[in-house]
Amino acid sequence: MFNPDGLPVWAKRHRLPADVAAHDHDFFEIALVTQGSGLHIAADGDHPIGPGSVVVVPPNQWHGYAQCDDIVLFDSFVAPELVYGTLSFLDAELPLMQSVHKSSLSLPQRIQLGQYDVSLAIAELHSMSDTTPARRSRIELVGHLLIYLDILNRSWTPEQAIHRRSTASLHPAVSRAAQLMEDDPGRPWTLSQLATATATERTHLVRLFQRELGAPPIAYLNRLREQAAARLLVQTDDPVAQIGARVGWEDAGYFARRFKNAYGLSPSAYRNRARTGEARYHASPEADAALPISGARFGVVG
Repeated sequence: MFNPDGLPVWAKRHRLPADVAAHDHDFFEIALVTQGSGLHIAADGDHPIGPGSVVVVPPNQWHGYAQCDDIVLFDSFVAPELVYGTLSFLDAELPLMQSVHKSSLSLPQRIQLGQYDVSLAIAELHSMSDTTPARRSRIELVGHLLIYLDILNRSWTPEQAIHRRSTASLHPAVSRAAQLMEDDPGRPWTLSQLATATATERTHLVRLFQRELGAPPIAYLNRLREQAAARLLVQTDDPVAQIGARVGWEDAGYFARRFKNAYGLSPSAYRNRARTGEARYHASPEADAALPISGARFGVVG
């Protein structure tokens, strides 16, 4: 377990004295920036962070930090079994949490808190970080976590409809087709198969997807595959060609072209940059300061 006493919630304040290489973990991490500035790096790009920025990172999703300038994080860590089991009702109550772990493509969720909400959040985090034995009550910790999540949910705004839009608001054919592809992105889906599975004429299905998700079905599928491949390149040692085949692109050359078009790097270069800790996982002419090779988590407490 990731906390000192085995309870499913923990919080701790960290200072980032240097950049942090790509890493992942098997629990939920919620990072609130209370000081400094920099970039949060993940499969969906490089995002500026500063005071009030919050990043909710699902289990098994790699991320890192670059261009760190005196960043202080108040981090909280939540065991996935708590979210998936005891707190499974959160999906119905908090759209934020539904977006974090319901999709096979769940990516870090980004939130910007105002000053007042930052103060409320810090109060809950302080309570979760208290390791005094008499204060480490499971019920109390979960209560503080729920309040914290509610604060975050109030300020959370869906930024990318293709990932975060509630399926309840989608046309049934779009919702069904998107779910089929998310559940099995490696399957060689065709537009005809999706149209048949949703009892929808092909041209109409394309129009519905374009209107509600901003991309036609096969473009949506390709994006699913690109992001699945990015995760596998960082999280596994599988050969590049095998990863391409696993996500649905049997032709290694085609996979390499698709991936480079999406991320600006070949699959091998993308893996190497993440593994060796270079600051820019997404090709850019800007800053090239190196991240630590170790990828170790935050070792200095502010």
